[in-house]
Amino acid sequence: MARRIHVVINPGSGQPQPILHTLNRVFREAQMDWDISLTKQSGDAERFARQAAESGADVVAAYGGDGTVMEVARGLVGSPVPMAILPGGTANLMSVELGIPKKLEEAARIASSETSQVRRVDAGMVGETFFLLRVGLGFAAQKVKLADRKLKDKYGVLAYSIAAIRALKQTRPVNFRLTLDGKVTEVQGLTCLVDNAGNMGISNLSPGRNIGVSDGLLDVLLIINPGFGSLVDASKKLVERGATDSYVHWQAKDITIEADPPQPVQIDGEMAGETPVYIRVIPQALGVLIAGNPV
Repeated sequence: MARRIHVVINPGSGQPQPILHTLNRVFREAQMDWDISLTKQSGDAERFARQAAESGADVVAAYGGDGTVMEVARGLVGSPVPMAILPGGTANLMSVELGIPKKLEEAARIASSETSQVRRVDAGMVGETFFLLRVGLGFAAQKVKLADRKLKDKYGVLAYSIAAIRALKQTRPVNFRLTLDGKVTEVQGLTCLVDNAGNMGISNLSPGRNIGVSDGLLDVLLIINPGFGSLVDASKKLVERGATDSYVHWQAKDITIEADPPQPVQIDGEMAGETPVYIRVIPQALGVLIAGNPV
């Protein structure tokens, strides 16, 4: 009996390109029965993913950017049904994190191959909202806000660098109060990140060597130096002890962040109000298909 894969497609992600012919060819070759759902508004992808899992799909795939991937993941957290990622967005950070190729045909083969492996990944949780990549506060959130659809359509992944430069002009140091697994730290900085995954969209660049999407921990990074160039430089030089002149790095499972003045918050690329925020890790929350070796 053919296996079933349900693809949740965000038609507004990334650059316009035909995809159904490629999916049909790859899935037919793999003898997989397949269906699609098209999203129209926020929340659709989560609902479609949950419905597909409950109706007996063996795999639920997300075609779109990181926002679409996150919505599909929310619909599958706690389910035995794995998610496949078909990168179709601007940055596709989660697919890079897991070594999933950007080329649609290759990603679709991972989604449909019997030799693919299921990797369990952690999720973070802010209130009742799950995330896979990171939460950004202050500058990190303002950058996401300024990288709107118009800027992405015009410049692609460069939109985030342009938005970062614009956001930096509006950013001032902030007093942060961090409660990390019960221990309180007060420190001044430019912005704060809570990372579940280390990928930042720049090849071979991660804010820390020990950030892992399956380690059961969240990584808190406070950026002290307000120079944009120093952010990249610090990422390259960050050593295992977890600090440079520009960054301080902690790991924790249970996190509360307060800021004076209150700071904007983004969750996996979506704006989500202001501080304070309470964040915790959900270990091994979701299964994601990655390339495997033939047996």
